[in-house]
Amino acid sequence: MMENGIIYILLLIALAIGFFLGKYGFPLSSQSVKKLHGKAASQYLQGLNFLLTDKPDAAVDTLTELLDVNESTFEIHLSLGSLLRQRGEVGHAIKFHQNLIENTSLSQVQRNRMRVELGLDFQKAGVLDQAERIFLQLREIDDAHIRIVSLTHLVEIYRDERDWPEAIDAVNKLLSDLPDYEKDLWRQRQAHFYCELALGAKNLENLDRAELFLRKAVSCDPNCARASIEWARVAKDREDFEVAIDHFKRVPGQDPDYIPEVLPEMLECYRSLNHVPDMIKYLKSLQDQHPSSSLLISLADLVKNYESESAAVELLDQKLKIRPSLRVIGKFLDFQSSKKDRDLENQKSQVLVRDLLELLVTHKSYYQCGQCGFSGNHLHWLCPSCKSWGTTKAVRGLDGE
Repeated sequence: MMENGIIYILLLIALAIGFFLGKYGFPLSSQSVKKLHGKAASQYLQGLNFLLTDKPDAAVDTLTELLDVNESTFEIHLSLGSLLRQRGEVGHAIKFHQNLIENTSLSQVQRNRMRVELGLDFQKAGVLDQAERIFLQLREIDDAHIRIVSLTHLVEIYRDERDWPEAIDAVNKLLSDLPDYEKDLWRQRQAHFYCELALGAKNLENLDRAELFLRKAVSCDPNCARASIEWARVAKDREDFEVAIDHFKRVPGQDPDYIPEVLPEMLECYRSLNHVPDMIKYLKSLQDQHPSSSLLISLADLVKNYESESAAVELLDQKLKIRPSLRVIGKFLDFQSSKKDRDLENQKSQVLVRDLLELLVTHKSYYQCGQCGFSGNHLHWLCPSCKSWGTTKAVRGLDGE
C-alpha cells in the first residue's frame, strides 16, 4: 500500500510538471527552446521513468533541466525536494535544496523558503546542529510566517536534545508572532518543559528549585495535571503530606484521566497522617464524579480493610451494575472466592475465572495516545510516536478504566 501511494504521488507531480510545460511552455531562453524542443518530450518521459524506477538523482537532474526556477515552476521544485525527503532520500534532498538556494534567479522570499526546506532536510537526517543554525538565522528575518515555521522547528530540535531552557525561550519568541487562539497550546507544551526541568532538579534533590520550575509550569498552564502531580511528589519528599494531598486533589479537576496515577501515592500520604477514613470518604465522592476501575478497586480494598469485606463486595456489586469492567469483576471474584462459607468447588471456579480475567486484562495495553494511537504499559508524558505532550492516558472501556 505504501509503494502504491508513493507511485501515485510521483504520477501527480509528473502530471503537474506536464501541465506547466503545456500551459506556460518551456521557461527557457528562445534559443534554448529551439535546442530542446525536439527532445523535450523524451526527456520528460525519461524523468518520469527515473522517478518510477527509484532513481532520484537521475530524475531530479532530468526534470530540473527541463524546468528553470521561476514564478511558474517554483512550487514544483518545492514539491520535488519535499518528496525526496519524505521518501528518505535525505542526502539527495539536501543537495537539491542547496543547489536551488545558490540559483541567482530566486527572490529573497523564495530563497528563504528553500532554506526552510534545507533545515527540514538536516532535521530529518538527524544533523540537528546544522538544522538549528539555519532556523536560528531564519527566526530573525522580517517575515512572520518564516519566523513561526523556524521557531516551531527549533522547539522540536530542543525537545529532541532535551534542552528545555532553549525550548522555553523559543516558545516565548513564538508566542509574540502567534494569533491568540494558538497560544494556549504552546503554553501547555511550555508547562511540560518546566516539568522536565523540575524533574531534573528533583532527581538532584534540589526540591526548592524543582518547586520554582513547577510554579512556572502552573503559570503557563493552570490546568497542567502533570505539574500538580510533580508538585505533590516534591511535597511528599519533604514529608509535607497535607500539602501533597492538596496538590493531588487538584488533578481530578484538571484532567480526571490521570486519577489512577495519583491514587497509590495519595494513599501513602493519608496513611502517614493516619487519616485513611478521610480518604475513603473522598474516594467515594470522587467515584461518583469520575468513575474509573482503578479508583473503584482502590476504594474497595480500603473499605474491606477499614470497614468490612461484605461492605466492599456490596460496593463492587452496586457499581458493576452501573458500569461493567473486567478489572472490577476480577476484584469482585477475588473477594467472593476468599469467603470462608464458599464450598471448595465454587472457590476453585471463581479463582479460575478471576485468573482468566486477569490474564486477559494483563495482555492489553494500559495506556494509549489519543493523538496517534500509540499504546504501551507505561505512562509517557511525551508520546514516543507522534511527539505530542500529555496525550497518552489510561485506556477507558470494558477492559480498561
